[in-house]
Amino acid sequence: MSAQKHGIQKIEEWKKLGKADVHIHTNISDARPSIQEVLDYVQNQTDLDVIAISDHDTIEGALLARQLMNQKYYRFDLIVGEEITSQEGHILGLFLTETIPAGLSAEETCKAIHAQGGLAIAAHPFKKSRFKNPKLATMDGVGGKCLIECRQYFDGLEVVNATPTLSDENLSASLINKTLLAKAETGSSDAHILEAIGKGYTLFEGKNAPDLKRALKKHQTQGLYASWTILALLKYLFFFVPPGWRIFINTLRQGRMPKREDFNHTK
Repeated sequence: MSAQKHGIQKIEEWKKLGKADVHIHTNISDARPSIQEVLDYVQNQTDLDVIAISDHDTIEGALLARQLMNQKYYRFDLIVGEEITSQEGHILGLFLTETIPAGLSAEETCKAIHAQGGLAIAAHPFKKSRFKNPKLATMDGVGGKCLIECRQYFDGLEVVNATPTLSDENLSASLINKTLLAKAETGSSDAHILEAIGKGYTLFEGKNAPDLKRALKKHQTQGLYASWTILALLKYLFFFVPPGWRIFINTLRQGRMPKREDFNHTK
């Protein structure tokens, strides 16, 4: 086969592959963008074929997204997802119909996902937050012990999480999956701002949500990265700056707001 024909064949093969980002957050949980903003951004600023709204411990945002998509044409498919806080760490439930409660064991969580016909994906395994704040959703993944002991219950591992600080954890997830688990691999953005959407993605054969589900079940997926821009990285960094520092920076940049007069004050 000539080099030209080989190149054409490769292009045709790539045309048959779809891209999915199944780990996107909204302001229904701990992210900045609204549901509508996420849908419009995916439509106009990405080439994603499938997305999942996977807010923390609720499918409310995903159900709202489905309602909005029924009112207007969008070129991509939506999966109802949830990032569930199990006792051992966060687990993505995909293709859900009802919210799965937090606080179950990893085994119970995966079984609850499967009872709905969904798939259970270990989210950012090996990542543990160094601080706890009951008002904020933290990034806690299941560890190696849980992955091995509950391997029969997981359908896949998130081996690419586009959060810029997770390169070591991603490498560990990929290594344990390739050597011990042999589950489907996913790539996701774990986006909390619009510009992060699609920075990690899952490559699969097909173009829609049923195709993705089929590929995950057959373990025929690949997690990949997309490149960050400097501006997007700065925006993400600023998003995760504690609110107090954010207020301080804004004060320096914009100056203090003028003191409001007391409405009851008389001269």
